[in-house]
Amino acid sequence: MKTIKSPNRASLLRHLNTCEVLATLQRYGPLSRADIARQTGISGPTVTRTIIDLLEARLVEEGEPLRVQLGRPGKVIRLASAKVAVVGVVVDVDYCEVVAAGLDGSVLKDNTIFPTPKKYEDLVQMISAKVKEVKPKHHTKFLGLGVTVPGLIDKRDNRILVSPNLHQLDGQKLADDLKDETGLDCALTRAMDGLCLAEGVYGGARGIKDFVVVDLEYGLGLGVVHKGVQLQGYSGLAGEIGHITVDINGKTCGCGNKGCLETEATDAALAAAVSQRVGRRLSIDEINSMIATGELNAHQEILRVTEYLGLGIAAIINLFNPEKVFISGKLFNSSQDIFDQVVEKARKRALASAFQSCNVLRTTVNKRQGAVASIIRQLTTDREN
Repeated sequence: MKTIKSPNRASLLRHLNTCEVLATLQRYGPLSRADIARQTGISGPTVTRTIIDLLEARLVEEGEPLRVQLGRPGKVIRLASAKVAVVGVVVDVDYCEVVAAGLDGSVLKDNTIFPTPKKYEDLVQMISAKVKEVKPKHHTKFLGLGVTVPGLIDKRDNRILVSPNLHQLDGQKLADDLKDETGLDCALTRAMDGLCLAEGVYGGARGIKDFVVVDLEYGLGLGVVHKGVQLQGYSGLAGEIGHITVDINGKTCGCGNKGCLETEATDAALAAAVSQRVGRRLSIDEINSMIATGELNAHQEILRVTEYLGLGIAAIINLFNPEKVFISGKLFNSSQDIFDQVVEKARKRALASAFQSCNVLRTTVNKRQGAVASIIRQLTTDREN
């Protein structure tokens, strides 16, 4: 058996300590050195040495204490935002969004939104151009680029296998191409994984180890966190509940099959059904506005969508037994009653014991935060000493 030499072991320990400190600051926000030691279980002297290294690397900053303390309070340590930044990019079916943010997740400049180009080459060029535009200050250094995309990503070679509603991404290595164009390291993340990460860092899942996030905007995406670890599957494809068949003779889905759950239980499904009935194309935002003003009655379409969505949420609760389910979707914006209907229908179909121990809530995070959180995670967990 080969023995690991002491210098390598010491380097590994420094690396692990660094990752633990950075991850703790990302999860809990600014902390004193003593608080970092308590949260991580790392000794005080080791925390101090780690903080010195991180300050020199400009990954953290010192700030004033957040609360009044007796005696002479020590400065808090926080993830950097003054001299360094990251870029978050959301690639979605109809739009793309680019934003600059500090390592603490704070937005440093107004976001840029543009229609999603139909050609892949145009998409890469447009994102690259917008990244240069969002740089907030001439002395700010970008450390990396986080991109979220709807679709399946093979983590083994960082390739987008298929994006059912955005086929120009199929088979592409978007992270590699953006790195070539911008010179920035790029973290490519499935949109649902990004939302899960954002919910755990910025949202209602802080400190929770078992939760799921469901997104209804275009497809029906699912992200699952179990015992604090996000489920990925063998090649990163776990969680595609939207492509479970619920009607073998149903509508054709973007994946090529018929009757997938996401053809019945999403914002896009509601918009398509209402548009077909009224004879003109309406977006989910337009439908919500018309419902709110009384111009449109979409009761039957909403009833069908909530029936299928309740079925899907019940299946998720039965399969994963989460503490909380967070749902992201616009179809609830016209009325809280619609969300309550979904919860009630899920209750009726889920196992009673599993549902009783689970809270179903609307999410408070967005895809932009997911993109930012994905590159921050890469920087804070993969940093080499």
